[in-house]
Amino acid sequence: MAAAGWSSLPADLLQQVYGRLTFERDLLHLRQVCAHWRASTHLRPVAPYRPWVVASRAKPSRVGPLGEYSLWLPRGLRHVQIAGLPGLPYCCGTPRGWFALADDEQSPTRLVLWEPCSGTEIPLPCLNRIIQVFLTGDPLDSSDWMAVGTQLRDELDHNLFFWRPGDAAWSTVAEVYTCERLHNVAFLGGKMYCIDFLKRLAIYDLNLGTAFPPVLLLRTYTAHLLNLLCNPRRCGKKLHGTRAAHLVTCNGELLLVVLFYDGHPSFAEVYKPDLTGRRLELGERVADLGGFSLFLGRGDAFALSAQEFPAIKRNCVYYAAHYRNVQKKDWVLVFDLESDVLEEFPFPPEHKEDPAKEWWPISWFCPKRPIFLKEQIA
Repeated sequence: MAAAGWSSLPADLLQQVYGRLTFERDLLHLRQVCAHWRASTHLRPVAPYRPWVVASRAKPSRVGPLGEYSLWLPRGLRHVQIAGLPGLPYCCGTPRGWFALADDEQSPTRLVLWEPCSGTEIPLPCLNRIIQVFLTGDPLDSSDWMAVGTQLRDELDHNLFFWRPGDAAWSTVAEVYTCERLHNVAFLGGKMYCIDFLKRLAIYDLNLGTAFPPVLLLRTYTAHLLNLLCNPRRCGKKLHGTRAAHLVTCNGELLLVVLFYDGHPSFAEVYKPDLTGRRLELGERVADLGGFSLFLGRGDAFALSAQEFPAIKRNCVYYAAHYRNVQKKDWVLVFDLESDVLEEFPFPPEHKEDPAKEWWPISWFCPKRPIFLKEQIA
């Protein structure tokens, strides 16, 4: 078709194509073709570029649920307005582009998985004092997915529960590593990798696609190994500890991200962990993520391609500063693995000066595709 023909495509057809695109990169390219294409798509406003920070009204806690929540751009200065589900104001997780929403923080009578792009809702059995819900896979893309829930047991500890589609209730397993609040969870190859606030690691075989319950494969302390990275002989600084450890899958591989306090030469170091034995070994250090960047916070962590998501930088670690942030210094920290430069997004003044507007950064949320807002009136 000649160039003039492409530029005269019907506006309704362009809007249908526009609404089916998966990445902001493609939306941007479509609007740049010509004035007609740009004018034809402006009536379908899209939410700000992904991903977004998930913020909570409650101060960061090792054991408490997220509760009342909101979404923000990474610098915390612009609120992302996405309508939630009526009657479910409390959030207990944002796994794989889904929200886990409840009608009550302590004793919910409704617990629902909600995917905002398609509007799909999946009711879950209620679980009192539920903290967070994780998903082994996307329910819209996988038939063998499982939900994992954490439940508050006492002031510090929690219990793990598992739910498969069709189950009448949540179930536990014969042997479970009950620990102090899951800090991070990653899934790969049918296994679940968990790290808690004390940097203890537990690995489960989830037995996906079978009727068998999950099985605990390994539990071990990692703090002693991670603290070796802070040895003055290695880093040339005075003795200090690690800030946190996160496991995340990136481009089909499991990565270990170790975060440090100010006394360390780098904010973060990334490794390909060796888990072939009965304990964790750091393995090969990673300096290039191959065009991806990592997004870390409380609970879920994920990797995104900078080529597909134009709002992010490549080869960076994005950290929602949820842990030990009582001074409200930073909102988000962005560490460039190549240049070894740390960029700090300060805690927005409006979130710390007015208690009525106070929000705390907790984690990240990335919908499956761009979310189109209500159409504007021409």
